Amino acid sequence: MSGPMSGAVSGEPSGPAPGAGPAPTGWHGWASIAPGRLYYGGRIGTAELHAHHAAQLLIGHGLVLGDAAGAERAVTAALIPPNTPHAIVRGTADGLLALIDPFQAGPARPGPGPRPAAAWAIDLDVPARRDLPTLRALVDELTGAAPRAARHPALIEATRIVAATLPGRVRLADVARAVGLSESRLSHLFTTELGLPFRPYVLWARLRAALPPVSAGASLTEAAHAAGFADSAHLTRVVRRMMGRPPSALTAGIRWLP
Repeated sequence: MSGPMSGAVSGEPSGPAPGAGPAPTGWHGWASIAPGRLYYGGRIGTAELHAHHAAQLLIGHGLVLGDAAGAERAVTAALIPPNTPHAIVRGTADGLLALIDPFQAGPARPGPGPRPAAAWAIDLDVPARRDLPTLRALVDELTGAAPRAARHPALIEATRIVAATLPGRVRLADVARAVGLSESRLSHLFTTELGLPFRPYVLWARLRAALPPVSAGASLTEAAHAAGFADSAHLTRVVRRMMGRPPSALTAGIRWLP
């Protein structure tokens, strides 16, 4: 395996990899949730242009990614920064994917502006074993490849309060009062240090809170209520906007691991 951030580019202008076969469109494989992370392995399908608050690691032969400007890039491995619009134009039959909370993202933390698809490729070989222990080790190596950004203590406490308040209503005024900052100052910290304003961050936190019930076999309605969404339709709209596919397309073929 090459070093995860050695600087060599593993991408090229889009085009099917030799012998890649038909492009997978659906998702089918295993998944596992850990604090601040979601791991996935198996068939990676396509996804419309979307953005989410997690950094995303993608590994697999024949992958083609697209950015908000319409540019496409063929990659073997990519690390997409948080809040970056991207699409999976062509999937892979047997790949690995990880969503990584920005607090753990290390080298993939938000930058001063959106990075194009050509900048997402990283020098990382597709591992022979594409299982959960291998993916965990890869993410650990990647997130430890650069120092993490220092976070304001009040922001760290604010994110803890948001998580603890769910599925109830989360108000900026209440959280700001609890951490001893003005609403404008706390809102500024969310935008500058996490790359996401307060209200979209709360929506992302609700989406994360919906995942454990889904992995335990709950219905979309049950998961939506557990995370504080109005109903399953609301959850579905958020998943489509943040993940590029409806929940049914992402979860129907998933085997959840501990």
